[in-house]
Parts: sequence; structure tokens; C-alpha cells
Amino acid sequence: MSKITESARGEDCQVRIIGVCTHDPEKTIWSHARWYAAGRGRSIKAPDVCGAYCCTACDQVYDGQMAVAGLKRSEVDMDWCMGHFRSLIILGQKGLI
Repeated sequence: MSKITESARGEDCQVRIIGVCTHDPEKTIWSHARWYAAGRGRSIKAPDVCGAYCCTACDQVYDGQMAVAGLKRSEVDMDWCMGHFRSLIILGQKGLI
């Protein structure tokens, strides 16, 4: 585990998908971007800097492991991107980037 992934312990979810987010810091993980543009490849995760503090429920929706009726992929992606930006600010405040 890197310092960035370890820093997720006890953090608030920054992705915050409405109707999905648990708002439980005990369930927050470091969610890696799933796009090739973020450095992801076949069985290769994106670099840690391409991630977000994300509860496990929001991460399941983002990764496509759980579908939510009426929720578009573009909306999920936008929520994740906003969470990524908020997470970068937190990482900067913690001196991790």
C-alpha cells in the first residue's frame, strides 16, 4: 500500500453519488480511475494520483459492479471526477502530492 491509498482510512467519501453513498468514513477506500487516459491498462491500475476517496458503495457503482436504476454512466463519471478533484485538494493539504 502506498501513502496515498493508506490515507483513505477514516476519510469522508468525496465521490458522493446521491442515493448510493454510505457517508461512512469506515467504508472509504482509495478508488483508482478506470480510464485508459488515466494510465490504466489491462490488469494495470491507474497510478495512485489518478484516484479518489470513495466509499465502497460508490466505488461499486463507478466500477460497474452495481447498477442503480435511473443513474446514467455519465452522471457516475462526473461524480467520480468531482470526487477526484476534491481528493487532490485533500492530498495536497496532507502533503502527499
